Order: sequence, then C-alpha cells, then structure tokens
Amino acid sequence: MILLQHIGDIVKFDLDVSGVQLCSYADIDRWMLYVTRYGVKKLILNMSKNISSTYKVPSYIFDCQTLTQLELFNCIFKPPNSFLGFQTLTILHLKEVAFPPAIEFYAIKTPLLVKLILTHCDGTQYLNIEFSSGLKYLSVRESHYNLDLNSNYFKNVKKLTYLYLVIDNPIPVDERLTLEKLIFSSPTLETLCLSQYELELLNAGKVLKGLHYALNCLWHLRLGVNFNKLGQTCYTLKLIKSLPNLSKLEIWDNAFGDPDEAVLKYLDAPSCLDRTLNKLEDVSIHVFKRSKNVLSFIKLLFAYAPSLSRMSIKPKNASSSKEELNVATELMRFPRVSPKAKLFYYPTVGLKAE
Repeated sequence: MILLQHIGDIVKFDLDVSGVQLCSYADIDRWMLYVTRYGVKKLILNMSKNISSTYKVPSYIFDCQTLTQLELFNCIFKPPNSFLGFQTLTILHLKEVAFPPAIEFYAIKTPLLVKLILTHCDGTQYLNIEFSSGLKYLSVRESHYNLDLNSNYFKNVKKLTYLYLVIDNPIPVDERLTLEKLIFSSPTLETLCLSQYELELLNAGKVLKGLHYALNCLWHLRLGVNFNKLGQTCYTLKLIKSLPNLSKLEIWDNAFGDPDEAVLKYLDAPSCLDRTLNKLEDVSIHVFKRSKNVLSFIKLLFAYAPSLSRMSIKPKNASSSKEELNVATELMRFPRVSPKAKLFYYPTVGLKAE
C-alpha cells in the first residue's frame, strides 16, 4: 500500500525475497506493473527458491522503455512474441535464470548494452542477444555447457575491456576459432578470466603468434589451470609471456587426475619461460595443492619477474603444522630476481609465513 501511494517517478526498485517463503507472486506482479509504469530505470529482482514454481518475468517488464539496468535472479525469462528488445538498457545481469525451450532464438536487441553478466543460467542455447560493438564488460559462468559460441551471440564484440568466461565442462572443439576471435579481436581488453576447458581448447590453435600486439592493454589475467595436463600448462606459460603489460596474475589450481611427468619435465626446461616478465607485480595462487608441478611454476615466476612485489599462496585443505611449515620453507628458499618480492602463505592451520 505504501508503494502504490508513492508520488512521482521510481528511479530504482530493488527487491530481495530470496529468503522469504512465498505463497503467491500476485503482490510482486502488482509491484512490477506499478514501477514499470512510473519510469523505473534500475530494476533488481532476487526471487525466492522456496516456492513450488519459479517466478516468471511478467510481460510488462519487457515492455518497459525506461530501463537502463536489469538484474534478475532465479526467474523464468520468456519474452513475448511482440518483444522488440531493451532499447535503453546498458546493464543486464541474469543469474540462475531459465530460458524455456524454443523453436527459434529469444532475440534480444540491446543497442546500448555496456555490461552483460550471465551466471549459472539454463537454456542459454536459446538466447541470442544482439548488441552493438559498445559492449565493454562480458561475464559468462556456467556449470554445464549451454552457450553456442558459433551463433551470432558474440558477432559484434570488439571493444571489451573485461572478459570472464568460465565453463565447468568441456567445450566442443569446433568452437575454438570463435573463442579465439572473441578473445583476440578485442585490443582494448584489460582483464581476462578463463577456465581450464577454455585453455584446453585454445591450446589446439596457433593464435599465440603475435599475441602481444593483440592484447597490449591486458594487465590482469585470471586462469583456472589443471597443472597435471601438459597442454593447459604449456598454454598458460605461453599466454603469460606473450602479454607485455601483465601486472596481476591469479591462478586457481584445478589439478585432478594422475600427474603427467611430462609437465614437470617441461617446467624444468630452459625454454619453458624464455622471456622476462618485466611488469608482473602481484601473483595469487588459489586452492594450492602442494604439487611439484605448481611449485615449479611458482619457482619460475620468482625467477623471471623482476618487478614482483607480492606472491600469495592459499592452500586448499588444512594439513599438519609440520607439513605446512615444510611447504612454506621450500617456497621461501626459491631464488627471487626481484629484491622486493614478498611471499604470503595462508595455511588453514594457523601457520603464517612471509
């Protein structure tokens, strides 16, 4: 009743009922109808999971011509047949949103879109977002492969500054060229985040030749790497040494399966890292599993980064104090080409090493 008595435009409406037991969505539908009639620009809906049916985005949200920011969490997204797109939208964030099966793509025209985030959505293979080349921020996180990279989905993306692309399952081999084009056709890219499956796919290509010209602006690199796989390890090193302005590196140790002895042999070879990493200042190793391969990788970075100031190691699981101390001691003994390089080791058993 208070909302319906509001006088004037509603610029922003942020509703979070994620922890509320709802019996019906009738009130929420009324609120959505009201705010879309009163010029809402920023609309954020975080819906409940405690009801037998998931909230379906009502048609009047798709008809709202004033929206500049739309964030939907735990909803069903099905535009009406008459939907012409979000003509004024600059930010679109969809998390745990379901796109029902469709014969044709859900074509969404967003000519002004600058930021797009898709997180754990279902049915994105039915989605085709048509945006201009002005998109700068793209984040896609999926727990299973849904996205069709070979569609027109990323056709006009050429001015990205931020790309987060993490798929938790293997990507079809025939989509490698599209993935390469997405990454290496954005000369303005500053931050890049890839999972082990993108690394595995990219390793099959030859695009790294001349890469330092393509990604001259990239300074922040985040990678999930299975250091038990030779292909991923090789591509990681090639990518790192091909970025002339890389200053911040984050690595998630995703190693599983049996170690490949060829990886350790490769990391110990003189040609493994034959270029000085002059700009690298900050390195973080997350979920560190204390494997010889990862230790050799860290040793390389210490030896080839003359500007390194911080190396942060965050182990995965708690171990005995003695084991943690042995690992920290080994890390501290690695030669450091940078006189200001500090090691920060964060075990979960109370030991602190610097």
